[in-house]
Amino acid sequence: MNKLTALVLAVALPVSFAAAETCLSPFIKRLDRPEKFLYVWCVDADAKDHDFLAVIDVDKQSPTYGKITYQLDVGSAGNETHHFGFTDDRTHIWGLSLFSNRVFLIDVASDPARPKLVKVLENPGAEAGFASPHTPYALPGRMLISFLSAKDGGLPTGLAEFTNDGQFIRKIPFPAEAPYGYDVAINPRRNRMATSQFTYFNNYKKPLAEMDFKAFGSEVLIWDFRERKLLQRLKTGGSPLECRWALQEEANHGYTNCLLEHSIWVWEGQPDGTYQARKLCDTGKLPADLRQSPDDKYLFVSCFGSDEIQQWDVSDLKKPRLHSTLKPGVHPNMMHITNDGKRMYISNSLLSTADRTQDFWIKLAHITPEGMKLDESFHVDLTKLKTGAARGHDLLLN
Repeated sequence: MNKLTALVLAVALPVSFAAAETCLSPFIKRLDRPEKFLYVWCVDADAKDHDFLAVIDVDKQSPTYGKITYQLDVGSAGNETHHFGFTDDRTHIWGLSLFSNRVFLIDVASDPARPKLVKVLENPGAEAGFASPHTPYALPGRMLISFLSAKDGGLPTGLAEFTNDGQFIRKIPFPAEAPYGYDVAINPRRNRMATSQFTYFNNYKKPLAEMDFKAFGSEVLIWDFRERKLLQRLKTGGSPLECRWALQEEANHGYTNCLLEHSIWVWEGQPDGTYQARKLCDTGKLPADLRQSPDDKYLFVSCFGSDEIQQWDVSDLKKPRLHSTLKPGVHPNMMHITNDGKRMYISNSLLSTADRTQDFWIKLAHITPEGMKLDESFHVDLTKLKTGAARGHDLLLN
């Protein structure tokens, strides 16, 4: 079976969205055991030393539980390592960077405790005319990348597809009327894809106080996934970030967190096959990341500007309710929920141009029926490394 046939079959067959690790691509092989390793994609805080992937032991039976046991040096500094993601077979991680345009292909199957850098793609978006790779989204035998910028650091941008070993396949441009990019998410059952909008390199490379906040997108785009054809543009609040399709089989809606409007929005399927978007709830300041519970009951949003994580009960979309609030420390950002839905790992760096602390850490919260509870015994300090402090951003489990 060739890769194209595999892709067609994959989008035609039902996918179990309610499987654990809810915010990964539905095409990624799921973890079928408790996590042993937490991978953290790290930026050297002063950009003088090389960026790296940190391996944290999260096996509770291990004598090194809660400690960094290995650091994979990526061989360069100043990349602004940001988001990363597994290939569909979970054997490799694609690590993306927002300043250098590099993509790092990392083998995590040969020895999960000591990942190996196997290839560096220098400016892989160039053939498509794009730069600033942001979200790696696994397809069967392929990787779909959303870019934040055109090759000159401006707009318009778009998506591009690659083989799992980094060969360019094709580009999917955004229209001039909706030129911004950020995240991407696919619902294979509905043959729908959603993309969201942030800002571009020439703007986000500036310190936060100097960014032009009028130069951010405010739409979610809905696509025919198989045809890669734009169907609708949905107006949202300013800077819709993460795209999350609801997980249950009958569901036909999804969510995004709007950074500049401090809110969560929902897009909902209509009887005629179109979608409508509306504000679901107001959140704390600068909602930066959005995660889901496997049963679709809760959304978790990290509020970078108000130093909190909120857990929203969205079982009734007409009456969303704040269920619990956690204050883990200064500007919590990325979250990753475990395969059983009972634990959440948390980092606290957004961008080197936006962070307002030098206290960087990884923490753990337990998700209980009553709400989120911080595990006071788990605290990975990223400020006391041999190379100095590091900014931990994205998180993956293995």
